Amino acid sequence: MTLAEFLELPRMEQRCELIDGVVYMAAFPIPDHQFLATLLSTHLVLQIMETGLGIVYQVAGVVVSDDSALGPDIVVVRTERVGIIGPTVIDGGAPDILVEVLSSNRHADLVRKRELYEAAGVAEYWILDGDADTLTQLELRDDGVYQERAVLTAADTLATPLFPTVSLPLSRLFNHPSRIPR
Repeated sequence: MTLAEFLELPRMEQRCELIDGVVYMAAFPIPDHQFLATLLSTHLVLQIMETGLGIVYQVAGVVVSDDSALGPDIVVVRTERVGIIGPTVIDGGAPDILVEVLSSNRHADLVRKRELYEAAGVAEYWILDGDADTLTQLELRDDGVYQERAVLTAADTLATPLFPTVSLPLSRLFNHPSRIPR
């Protein structure tokens, strides 16, 4: 399917993505996936959106190539770059930070989406693994290749040079009292 055909599909509640011209539909995420995405997104909204530093979306369409449009779990765009946000999808350039919470299709998040985000020029790609309780931060080097900045655990504090005021002790995410054990 072409990107234009994909973007013309009717809006659905179920997430679907276009990867290399093929449409993939995803099953509903498990509760822990949604819990972690919602909690991280909430913290980012409070520290980024509420301070005027940028916009945070939970599941937004992002065009990453001529034949791929993805729906990352969290999308962050700095205020000075909001012009990349179109009326239906983000298609005017690469977001600043994309977050994927690993799902049952771990290979797509760890390999193909990483390649697509890297090629699109996404400055930071964060991979949140609820099974291992880790958050891996990848940052785009000057040569356009991702470099692992850190693999954070509940003992660490999430920070990013893109938003120097963002600070989140990951124990508040991974050890949250409302999190239901798997």
